[in-house]
Amino acid sequence: MWITGNRIIFLLFLVVLTSCSDANNSTMPKKQLKILAVFAHLGKSHFDVFKPLLEELSRRGHDLTVISHFPRTEKAIAEEPLPTYKDISLRNEKLGVFVNVVDLHAIYSPYFQIFTDLYMLYTMSGLVCDIALKNPEVKQLVDSGKKFDLMLVESFNTNCFMVLVHKFNVPFIQISTHQLMTWAIDDLGVSNEASYIPSMFTRLPRPMNFFQRMINAVSAFVTTMAFRTLFNWRDYSVANEFYGPGIPDLKSISNNASLMFVNTHYSVHGAISFPPNVIEIGGIHISPKVKPLPPKIKKFLDEAHEGVLYFNLGSMVKTASMPEDKLKVFIKVFTSIPRKVIWKWEVDGIPDNSGLDNSNNVLIEKWLPQYDILNHPNVKCYFGHGGLLGLSEGVQSGVPMVLMPFFGDQYQNAIAAQARGVALVVDFVKLNEQTLKQTLDEIFNNTRYRENAKKLSKAFKDRPNTPLETAVWWTEYVGRGNASPYIRSEAANMSWCQRNLIDVMVTLAVLALLSLYVSYRILKCILTRATKRQEQKNGAMSKKRD
Repeated sequence: MWITGNRIIFLLFLVVLTSCSDANNSTMPKKQLKILAVFAHLGKSHFDVFKPLLEELSRRGHDLTVISHFPRTEKAIAEEPLPTYKDISLRNEKLGVFVNVVDLHAIYSPYFQIFTDLYMLYTMSGLVCDIALKNPEVKQLVDSGKKFDLMLVESFNTNCFMVLVHKFNVPFIQISTHQLMTWAIDDLGVSNEASYIPSMFTRLPRPMNFFQRMINAVSAFVTTMAFRTLFNWRDYSVANEFYGPGIPDLKSISNNASLMFVNTHYSVHGAISFPPNVIEIGGIHISPKVKPLPPKIKKFLDEAHEGVLYFNLGSMVKTASMPEDKLKVFIKVFTSIPRKVIWKWEVDGIPDNSGLDNSNNVLIEKWLPQYDILNHPNVKCYFGHGGLLGLSEGVQSGVPMVLMPFFGDQYQNAIAAQARGVALVVDFVKLNEQTLKQTLDEIFNNTRYRENAKKLSKAFKDRPNTPLETAVWWTEYVGRGNASPYIRSEAANMSWCQRNLIDVMVTLAVLALLSLYVSYRILKCILTRATKRQEQKNGAMSKKRD
């Protein structure tokens, strides 16, 4: 009894000690950061990557000012007020945002796709720069003299918002929603691994042969040079128009980013030698909890014991714009396979005589809770477009995929998933009934895709912290003033020639050639003198004989 009493006292002592420790920790002063976030791209899928980070920072008491086209809705505010989260809306009702804007009639396969992509990026960047930088509320914020501890800026197709970094003169973090652009790699001082990592704008496989590596290297060079000239000239002109004169070179500002968050993970896109200030946060948008499904969808999935194909082409592609010949291919195949299909169709009604009205195996909805559906045990295949948000959700859920890319990073995302053995890639332009049916049969019937998907999912999820926790910690780390100059690579402020030792190699080559030339001249001089002596000696001997 005495021993038992001592044990109880000891346990009570530990509880009190732990409580005191927790109390001390809870009362430790924590710096409230004033953060300015600038996410001016009109694509909803882009903002959906940043949104969880912004809201979590606000939950932790940090003061957020968010410039974007996606202010918090009244419904979201009612559900979670977040008083420290302030929106500066760029929303233009006439212009709208990039949701259901890609017309599938316009999809084709040009030989020089790289130039089409660059032109599209150039046009979009000019639009967003003009809208955001001339916005009255943004100009008022700049003129107010308000101080911030940190800025968050998207790394995509423009450096024009570096002028705001310059005006507020604060440390800043860039966030990329996809693999790093070639010019972003250069800004960070990272080596462009063109020998084994296909460039964003290519459709090259993995691994690449000699010819493909050559194309990849040229592509990286061309896209970087295009951004350094055409894009930067226009960006500087716009920034100078609204916030000049005396603006420094925008690239030099971008070089000084404290941190870069990248929405990728090495398990999918491959390992790259990043410096410490490049942090992979792939899957940051994925909710930690799977929510209950709407009753209609749950019933449909629960009864699909033969397996379900989930078909969704993302937020930007308007599936309802599909050409009639392609639509017939999908309808005929989907209604003929011995499995159920759940299909996202953005508008009311399906074309007449489609045959779907009488189909028991196809469920069509305007909106679908994608991640929750993918986690249903009866879903055996995700048919998507290769966008990184959907692909990450497919990887996290461990579901095999059929991917049909249309533009941008979707090609390289799809190729990366195929290289991991978890997906098959189909070409929308060349797609027909035979190829679509063969692809679906292969994914459903070959168990190796599901096995590989489970292995990849395990590797993707197995991290010291969640992507969101990682991003929050590093954001606060920079805000506390611990980042610069400790984790930035010195290569970021070096020229391409210096970073790749081109100046050193040229100097060594010149010295080597100079040494060879001097050696040649000395040797020639020695030989010339030796020849003259020999000739003189031979002449003297001839005279003696005479």
